[in-house]
Amino acid sequence: MKAILLVVLYFLTSSDLIAQQLDTLKNQSSYKRAWNAANANGKISSEERILLDIMVESLLLSTDSSKAWEQSWTPLFNKPLDQSGRWPLVLQNIAIGSGLYGWGIPYVLHAEDGRWFVGGVMVSSGGAFYLTYKYTKDMEMTHARTQMMRYGSLLGLRYGSGLNQLFELDGGDEEDRETLWAWMLMASLPAGHYGGEILFDQYEPTNGQAWVWTMWTGVAGVTSRLIYNAISDEPSYEYETDENRYDTWFKGRTITELIAYPLGAIYGYKITKEKQYSFGDALMLMQGWAYGYYNTMLVQSILFDEGDDETFFMVAGLGAIGSAFLYDHHIQNDDFSFGQSTLMLLGSASGTFFGFGTAILLDVTDREPMLSMALAGYGAGTWFTRKILEVKPDGSLAQTESTRLSLLPTVIPSIGPDEKVTLIPGIGLNITFK
Repeated sequence: MKAILLVVLYFLTSSDLIAQQLDTLKNQSSYKRAWNAANANGKISSEERILLDIMVESLLLSTDSSKAWEQSWTPLFNKPLDQSGRWPLVLQNIAIGSGLYGWGIPYVLHAEDGRWFVGGVMVSSGGAFYLTYKYTKDMEMTHARTQMMRYGSLLGLRYGSGLNQLFELDGGDEEDRETLWAWMLMASLPAGHYGGEILFDQYEPTNGQAWVWTMWTGVAGVTSRLIYNAISDEPSYEYETDENRYDTWFKGRTITELIAYPLGAIYGYKITKEKQYSFGDALMLMQGWAYGYYNTMLVQSILFDEGDDETFFMVAGLGAIGSAFLYDHHIQNDDFSFGQSTLMLLGSASGTFFGFGTAILLDVTDREPMLSMALAGYGAGTWFTRKILEVKPDGSLAQTESTRLSLLPTVIPSIGPDEKVTLIPGIGLNITFK
């Protein structure tokens, strides 16, 4: 009797397991058919993806969760490439291609006919477009990646120029040295471009983080130059005997600046990596630095009557850094869009102009009260503009671009003198700001 009961129990259990497996296979088959239907046109819309996700949840609920990831068929999501930052890189390379390689290549080839330089500029423009287009055709090109490449290229040029100064390749009449000077510039640009690309691939900053990161890198270079000028007196260059002293001083400043850039990049990354910046936040920090530099000069002009120019500009640079940190603290709980940060820029500038204008209308001619009214105007303009704007935390701004630009071919109808309609080809420009 016990044997018969065990056989019946085994049969019922096996039937239940077989039924579950059949339901699972049926659900898988339905999901696969739905996937193939949605992907028939080569891409899946957001609405179709939502429906597929609902089917996935149903499939997981109808099967053992411990075996849900062991299905024999897994769909491949073909996420479209984000190439929103492709056009700025193409535009940049066209400008650099015509401005550097257009004359640089004929120069190193010792071309003497002027037509080679004119033609080289034009050919380099077209070549830069084609090469950049091919290079980025199948590449994820966000605005963050473009910014890292762009700043890397500019920083590469700065290092190329600095090495030319250090090795004294930027002067003299020796043809070989002058040729090496041009080669150094043309080689440094792609090296910096590639370096920026490597940093982006390794750390993957958002667009706002990329702009803030590169901003602090540039601030480090500018500040190091201002400090060097203040603590090391520039020698006169009136006589030939002063030439060596001036060259030594100039090389020292170049070395200081070239060392400051990577230090600024390291520090900028450390204070940026854990923060969520939108593109508008990055613009807020940049205007914070700029207004800080300007306002610190006004404060010094009010408080001090005398002083050397090098110390004056060094203090202004340090004040600019402090102002950038104040702006960073001020916006830490908010996410600014491009439009909002632009309004803040205009509001602060308008307040400054209002203060100056009021001083002029009141016939204030003394320096101290006039500059004080300008500072008060800046503070009032910044405060009122911030009160008017409704800035809220919006994490999506840190992940998406706040600016959209599109160029589309179009036709424009035109009515001629014979009242006939003529279609004129044109290009439609559409810019959207969040």
